[in-house]
Amino acid sequence: MDSLLLINAKKDIPKYFAEFKAFWEASNKHISDTDLVDCYGNTLLYKNWQHALNHVGIVTLDSIFRELHEDMNAAFFHGLFGQYRSALMHLRSVIELSLQLLYFYQHEVEFSQWKIGEFRIKHEELTEYLKKHPNLVNTSAGSLILTITQDWKTFSKYIHAEAPNYFQSNLESTSSKTIIVKDFNIWKSYFLKTGYRTNKLFILFFRDQLAYFPTKTQEVLTRNLHEGDVEELSKI
Repeated sequence: MDSLLLINAKKDIPKYFAEFKAFWEASNKHISDTDLVDCYGNTLLYKNWQHALNHVGIVTLDSIFRELHEDMNAAFFHGLFGQYRSALMHLRSVIELSLQLLYFYQHEVEFSQWKIGEFRIKHEELTEYLKKHPNLVNTSAGSLILTITQDWKTFSKYIHAEAPNYFQSNLESTSSKTIIVKDFNIWKSYFLKTGYRTNKLFILFFRDQLAYFPTKTQEVLTRNLHEGDVEELSKI
């Protein structure tokens, strides 16, 4: 049996790779240069947040920023390979880790317990805490957190496969083994929105430190802000 499995593995794996390669090429042909720049910019956000906060002496959050970077990278590459369900799973992790990062910033004891698997906080507790945080009160963070929560609930449906329409196997792009614009655009929209929303939440939370970040890092972190966001920051 093992020898037969080995023969089949060596025959089938190159076929899978060829399918991924074809999907990758189709995705890259479909995505516009503007969208590609925006998507790639998303993958750089958390690495730049780590660099920015290190620059002002905040180093305790590095491990979470590194994992955020890995999650967003995985969501990007899985999306271009057509693995949309797993891409959205990683976006759910981005949301969870982003909210926990802000909580652990000022909860050193809980952070230490969490690192060894002895602390867990529910999503609802996190969001209620953040909505009342002095750094976020009197900002648009309340409505932003509500929107982030709606996305988190949607992504959770993909993780738990709550119905067949959340299955990867039921996607038209999976059965046809080629890019389907509708499937691609759903992924791209969620990918860009998740990066924008978590980044904006970080900017609101750490806005007092923003002016002390290196110029190039500031540019990366503020490039996806909307005009209304810039106006809000100038008034806070």
